[in-house]
Parts: sequence; C-alpha cells; structure tokens
Amino acid sequence: MKQAVGRTAAQCGVAWLFSSGHLLAKAIRWAFVGVFSGAIYALVTAGLVSGLGAAPVPASIVGYCVSVPASFVGHRRFSFRSNGRWTTEAIHFVLVQAVNIAVTAGSMYAALHYFGSQYGWGMIAAVIFVPIANFLFMNLWIFADHTGQR
Repeated sequence: MKQAVGRTAAQCGVAWLFSSGHLLAKAIRWAFVGVFSGAIYALVTAGLVSGLGAAPVPASIVGYCVSVPASFVGHRRFSFRSNGRWTTEAIHFVLVQAVNIAVTAGSMYAALHYFGSQYGWGMIAAVIFVPIANFLFMNLWIFADHTGQR
C-alpha cells in the first residue's frame, strides 16, 4: 500500500525509526547497538575463556572493556543522535561503564561461586541486566539534553 507521498508503509516506518526522537525509536535503535555491543562482549569473553583458558571473571571484564568504544559511538551517533559535547558525554559514559563493569564482574562471580554455574550464565546475566541500566542512564542522564535531531 502506498502512502500519500509515494512511499510504502514500510519505508515510512524505516524513515521514522532512523529520524525520530521518540522514546520508542530510541529504544529500538539502542537495542540494535546493544546487540552489536553484547556480541562483541560475548565473543571476546568466550574466546578468552574457551580459546585461551583465561579465568572467566577477568575475561568478562576484558570483554566488556573491548565492547565500550563501539557502544559509545553507536549510542551517541545512532541510538540517541547526540550533538552534545562528546567529552562530557564520554566522561558520563565511562562512569556508567565503570558501574557496569562491576555488575558484569559481579554477575560472573555470582554465577560461578554462589550458584555453581558455568561462566555462560554470568555472561547471560550481564547481557540482560547491564543493557537495561544503560538505556536508563543514557536516556535520562548521558544524552538527556538532546532531542535526537541533527
């Protein structure tokens, strides 16, 4: 079905997704970046543990640190379309990531030592809980003063 401007409903939806400052559009864009960042974390962590025999907790911290630059750039430019001062945003982002590293390492530690699970359960917990906190911090604090318009 064509829209009045000659575009299909799907084309209008994609245009809305990529251009809107609406919370739902931000959340969808954020999810795309989060999946990409989470994949980096999981691949690095699993590679260090399974491939190189590293201990799971330090490997999890390294995996998280490796994913941070892609996450910052993706969320700043794509998810929240920020025009703010990147230095201020980067400082706020790094502070939040420091808390997230503690949560990531803590979830890995808890999975291994409190629950007696495989390290993969710690990775799953980190990939679920950290992104939820990230979206809240990013939307309400790090990139809060920006409308999402360029």
